[in-house]
Amino acid sequence: MGHPFSSNSIPPPPLFMTEIFNKLEHTIRDRFRGAKDFLTGHAPETNVPWHNWAGNQRCTPAKTFHPRTVDDLKGIVKMAKDEGRGIRCVAEGHSWSSISNTNGYLVNVTEMDDVVVQRSDTHGWTVTAGSGATLSKLDETLKAHNPPLTLVSATVLDNVRVGGIVATGSHGATTWSRTIPEQVVSMIIVTADGEEHEFSDEIDLVEMSAARVNLGLLGIIYTVTFRVQPMYHLRMIDFFPPITSWLNAATLKEIVNRSEAVEVFYWPFNSGDLTATHDKLWVKQWVRTEDPVTQSQDFLRAERIGQQLSVSFSDKLYEFLPTHPSATPHLCRLLFEAGLKSADNVLLAPDAIHYQHGIDGIPCWDLEFAFKVNEDFSNVVEGVSMIIDKVYQNAKKNKFPFNLTAEFRLCKSSQAFLSSAYDTDPDAIYCFLEVLAIKGTGGFDTFSAELGDAWMKQFGARPHWAKMWEHVPGVHARLRTQPGNADRFAKFDTVRRKYDPKGMFFGNPSLKAVLLGEKLPSGFNSKAVAGFKR
Repeated sequence: MGHPFSSNSIPPPPLFMTEIFNKLEHTIRDRFRGAKDFLTGHAPETNVPWHNWAGNQRCTPAKTFHPRTVDDLKGIVKMAKDEGRGIRCVAEGHSWSSISNTNGYLVNVTEMDDVVVQRSDTHGWTVTAGSGATLSKLDETLKAHNPPLTLVSATVLDNVRVGGIVATGSHGATTWSRTIPEQVVSMIIVTADGEEHEFSDEIDLVEMSAARVNLGLLGIIYTVTFRVQPMYHLRMIDFFPPITSWLNAATLKEIVNRSEAVEVFYWPFNSGDLTATHDKLWVKQWVRTEDPVTQSQDFLRAERIGQQLSVSFSDKLYEFLPTHPSATPHLCRLLFEAGLKSADNVLLAPDAIHYQHGIDGIPCWDLEFAFKVNEDFSNVVEGVSMIIDKVYQNAKKNKFPFNLTAEFRLCKSSQAFLSSAYDTDPDAIYCFLEVLAIKGTGGFDTFSAELGDAWMKQFGARPHWAKMWEHVPGVHARLRTQPGNADRFAKFDTVRRKYDPKGMFFGNPSLKAVLLGEKLPSGFNSKAVAGFKR
């Protein structure tokens, strides 16, 4: 029997419905970008305050630029050199840490979004994208290509920009393909000399290991070229097992080894009790398959619009929690039961990876760390259990500092020097474990910092640079003392000094403290830098 929503069992919608779906989808996706262009144009803005998506990072750059071409980038670098200004870059602003903040020049790369597919003798099919291209634009271009192609891994959000996810070392969705930067075969960066420089393994393996995750410290990324592969299908299975029977090392290891990817969520209080005894997990499993897709593109467009509307409704409920924390158990259970259902569908790979739309409609805080998975996967179970135990320890005191979700993915290592999953063993697996709470949730700063501290002590965990991490006690100095870190930081800095000898792109105090061991400036408040109230 076919799936109840299969493309075989439901006829395609009429043409006018397809046109409506297209218009609605593009209207929702482009409304904010269109407003931004209308207000700012493309001339540099002077002393205009900037804030990230979550609103926890703010700065007032001397000038903000919206370049479109490589010549624009060269002109910005020359101007910065002449005026003695530093440069930092932003895209969608989906980073929670302070790494983009500057009082110098802020370069918004979102207008550099060209996408071109090509074939090479060395890498086969590749796609070159401007650093401001969205993943959705890459997906659309690759789907329309003959033959259809796809990235092998990506983030769930498809409106984030290529330059940001690569520069910060985003891990992506799939386990065995390694992190997203490992899919990069070359990059063009405009460095402090105002010229284009290409980085690739073929040109210089060491320099490419620095460029793949560069945190914007080598210059402004102009283009990124990814290795791609022929389009394939993924069976995406959603199920909700009890924590008590499923969250164990043997079960986790077994499902990871027979899947393309696994993602596990934990919603607090989802059973309605003030203990975890009857709580469930949400497990998403992806498996490669030759089976035909079960949902048409028009069905998915309609579903995405529904997801965006559903998230907008959920956001209104979640807004209630920071001011009424005692309602957390009740509302978390309601949203868990109302919004999540078991499913088994076959989708094109990018549609399966970008399975949820609209989630950036819920402003939240997010701490994430990565650590090497041990042989039997027991440390993953231990790390998740730390979250659950802390949730209910707080609940017994009538405290509810965590009200959204915890989530983890597993991904093979990276050999980029600054990757959170750096390892000399290319087959090592890393767990990326995160906790999220609604923006403004009281106590999340302490709750998340204690978890980050515990994961660093227990597993040698490292932060995801784009998430919250600066408020974890002593994190800057501790990262330098972790085994092997000082050596790989030094290798990165050798490359950085070659391309930016005067530190035009290196004005961030957090990164200087981690990478160079410099003292944090007087008055530096890690809690405030993370975006929490002093």
